[in-house]
Amino acid sequence: MLMKTFTFFVLFLFATAVLQAQDYQISFTGSGESTSVDSIQVENLTQGTTLSLDGNDVLHLLGTVGINAPTDNESNVKIYPNPMVESTFVEFTNLKTELVCLEVFNEMGILFAKHSKLVQQGRQRFEISGLNAGIYTVNVSTADWKYAAKLISLGKSSGNTAIEHQGTDGGSSPENALKSTKNIIEMQYYDGENLLLACFSGPFTIIQTLVPTQSQTVNSEFISCSDEDGNNYAVVTIGDQIWMAENLNCETSNSWCFSDYGFNCDVYGRLYTWDAAMSACPSGWHLPSDNEWKTLEIFLGMSQSEADDTGWRGTDEGGKLKETGTTHWVSPNTGATNSIGFSALAGGIRFPFDYFSGLFEFGIWWSSTELSGSAWVRGLDHNSSQVRRYDKSKADGCSVRCLKD
Repeated sequence: MLMKTFTFFVLFLFATAVLQAQDYQISFTGSGESTSVDSIQVENLTQGTTLSLDGNDVLHLLGTVGINAPTDNESNVKIYPNPMVESTFVEFTNLKTELVCLEVFNEMGILFAKHSKLVQQGRQRFEISGLNAGIYTVNVSTADWKYAAKLISLGKSSGNTAIEHQGTDGGSSPENALKSTKNIIEMQYYDGENLLLACFSGPFTIIQTLVPTQSQTVNSEFISCSDEDGNNYAVVTIGDQIWMAENLNCETSNSWCFSDYGFNCDVYGRLYTWDAAMSACPSGWHLPSDNEWKTLEIFLGMSQSEADDTGWRGTDEGGKLKETGTTHWVSPNTGATNSIGFSALAGGIRFPFDYFSGLFEFGIWWSSTELSGSAWVRGLDHNSSQVRRYDKSKADGCSVRCLKD
């Protein structure tokens, strides 16, 4: 009796988690410099998972991948409610008259129920009832395709499991029954998690963050950001500002790759003296002023007085700017969430006489606001979730992020 109670409690907790998980479909469009989307890279910043989609694909966000999840455009299988209590419905669209088979197996692989029926082309609806509490596998198959999904039952039935065909909606036709070039790509997602979307179209890349609350279409307004060397940069909109979402890598005099290794420039961009940084940004872009950095920081949550202060300020604003993980930051990458898609990297610094320091440990970015022999910078460190505001000698080599005019 104790074991049965415990098992039911575990099932209840699992089912509750599934009920809280969301089921959203996200499509993608383009505007601005390009109206098409070539591909999308999706990163779940909360879970640390990534996947890639073609521009025509639909992102299907699910709490449990495989439940209520269509894996074939022609079958479009939906199982609801899931978890079930007394009964659940299985719906799908078939494009021709064919024999359909539904099977229900328990966790041990024992067949509980089976139902085969020759159905006309259209939207089908079957009902499954009489399942005891447990986790089951539902198989739906024809000669051309097969679908399997997990089904959770919270029921207390007599064990008389039944599958019945409820009818066919003949309104569908081969021309409109999900017969398209779109693929539906699943990704695990729970309510409140933050997604980072990198949308690509030719030379353009737009970075967006999204916490989905419903099915929707995400539009990317593609903006040109290319330097004199022909490098194209990802762009992210933060509040009313449009920033480069990666460090500048335009070769100029008085700019260097960290330790003079070219591959470091490919990842972290170049390190510029202040004078070089002032004229290095692409046409239509500029080196942000100290006040423009403050605008960014206040948007992230700093008060005006915190933004006006020097040293380490705020609380978690630095974490919101830093790329997550330890690929480009040494551990611990304290507080890193990258929640706005700025994707700051620890590119280090170059001091005069060709001395480099801090790769993986910290990043420093110039502002255009100068002092006597120095200029204001912003610094991020792997050991802190704050942003540091201080001044650096104009002769030092620091990273550059450009801001759209």
